[in-house]
Formats: sequence, C-alpha cells, structure tokens
Amino acid sequence: MFNILKMCGFLAVLSLLISPIGTLARAEQTPAPKESPVLEVQIKDVVSNPGEYNGKKVALEGKVAKVDYRNSTKGEPFTVFKLKDSENNEVGVYFEDQRLPISKGDRVKIMGRFWKEKSYFLYKIKNVIKARTVDII
Repeated sequence: MFNILKMCGFLAVLSLLISPIGTLARAEQTPAPKESPVLEVQIKDVVSNPGEYNGKKVALEGKVAKVDYRNSTKGEPFTVFKLKDSENNEVGVYFEDQRLPISKGDRVKIMGRFWKEKSYFLYKIKNVIKARTVDII
C-alpha cells in the first residue's frame, strides 16, 4: 500500500513539473491575440525582419506585381498576389472568399496577418500575408 501511495505522489509531482513546460511551449507557438493592434509598416521592414512581425496584424502599401485567381480544394475562390515596394522588396498576399478586382500595377493598401512561413500541404511559403482588407489607392 505504501508503494502505491509513493508512486501516486511521485506522479502528482511529475505532472506539476511537466504541465508548465507544456503550457510554455504552446504559448510560444500561439500567434498574437486577435485584439492585437494593426502595425503600420513598410514592406522592406517586414522582409528585413520577418521574425519581429510573425503572427502580427500589419497594414502596408505597395504595387501589385502579379495576380493569380485560384479555387481552394473545396471550390471556393481566392486571390493570390505579390505586393512590391519601390525597392522591389516583396511579400506574398492571399485573400480568401473572392476574386479581387485588382490588376498588375495597381497600388493597394492591405491589412492582414503576416506569417514568416506558412505551410500548405507540401509547400512552404515565406513572407506571406493573409489579407482581411485590400483597398485600391
């Protein structure tokens, strides 16, 4: 009986020690909360220091370099485009649920969440923004 109590006590202490470590690991992987402020930034800032902006909401302006209209595996339309600044720094942008009425050469302002690296099936895409708004300026 004593060995069973000793083992239960050991497991209880062990679970207390492991639990904070697991919580800490999950916290580091969790993106910025949805209530986070939108950071007004330049494309060159995001490209030169992607770790600083990873998972954060950003707003930036640039020129549409390449536009592609696609459908998801569920058949839902979305728009993918490259956004460049005057120094040819660029980020990838995707906008879900519709085909945006934009063309190569349009100046736009976007707001969305930036990801240093995003995985889609077998592909890894760097410096990409999931846009919530795209406005032609």
